[in-house]
Amino acid sequence: MNYFRVSLIGTGGYGESVVIQMGTNNWMVVDSCIDPISKESVPLQYLKSQGVNIASDVKLIVCSHWHNDHILGIDKLFEECKSASLAFAITSDKKKFLEFIGLDSRKDKVLTGTSSTNIMSNCLEIAKNRKTPVKTVVQDRLLLNLKDDKHDIKVFALSPSDDMIAEFGAEISTLIKDYTPKSNQQIIVRSPNEKCVALQISVNGHTVILGGDLETASDNRRGWLCILDHCDCIKNEKASLFKIPHHGSETAYEERVWRELFNHEILVGQLSPFFHGKSCLPSKEMLTKFLELVQHLYITSYNKPNKPKKRDKSMEKMIQKLNPTLKEIAFQKGIIENYIDLDKKDNQWDIVLHEKAFEVDKEFISKL
Repeated sequence: MNYFRVSLIGTGGYGESVVIQMGTNNWMVVDSCIDPISKESVPLQYLKSQGVNIASDVKLIVCSHWHNDHILGIDKLFEECKSASLAFAITSDKKKFLEFIGLDSRKDKVLTGTSSTNIMSNCLEIAKNRKTPVKTVVQDRLLLNLKDDKHDIKVFALSPSDDMIAEFGAEISTLIKDYTPKSNQQIIVRSPNEKCVALQISVNGHTVILGGDLETASDNRRGWLCILDHCDCIKNEKASLFKIPHHGSETAYEERVWRELFNHEILVGQLSPFFHGKSCLPSKEMLTKFLELVQHLYITSYNKPNKPKKRDKSMEKMIQKLNPTLKEIAFQKGIIENYIDLDKKDNQWDIVLHEKAFEVDKEFISKL
């Protein structure tokens, strides 16, 4: 099928991924997470279920940031997508960088590990063996440009900005110079969400914005304000579909984004929730706000976790000793497929919902 299809896969806390079909035989993937049962990359499972020729049809894989719920399994995905380029921002998570260079002296390494750091290392090794350059993501960079008789495809990076990249480099330089494992110096770890990659994808004049986990900020050197004030590629046309950033959290909401970037007559919003202990995103208040801003709002799941089952006493003691904040997360998979048939003139988004995904309405919100 000659579709422009944006499939958001959410798991309620294990992670999320976006798989995008950009016409016939052109696919890209943003982020990866792991199915806790099969241990397989969730977007890789999805691609296989769609009958995609994974080795040749996936053209681009983007890692938005180094949080485990966005990167687990991305090395296995990249390994099978033999024709894909890999793109990520050099602005990363300082905590992961500390692990990478061996300066992290935390006591909870048994449970926290360095999984995402190892995964990134695996990806770089795959790229090296293939002799494929890794694309550095920076604001306004054109990451993919494909044009033929049927398709006009452009993928632009909206973030991070040059300022964020320079700031991260300065932070790391200072860290290496001043920090030693035996020092008592407090390391300030800023959220990787403010450095997250956001994307604009256009296919035959239809435009989508994928917000990743990018948060807003108080100045226009970072976050959504930087995109609004300094990003050139967003000036071309209004988007009609928005993958709402950071699980619909208040910290990622910027009123100007909704007012300036979208065609509200046909705007569709899609998001994935995040449940961790008593923490729940998005809140009832934010769902209410989003519903007022879009024509249709879809979510991959919203079943609040049940009380976790009792653990073996010896396991409970080990967890309390090594990492007392460890919480059990329910696997709640849902898939939202929004698509446009590029062979038809109708420019409306059609929808297919799988597993726990559903459309949010006022009745649902009233029961929360």
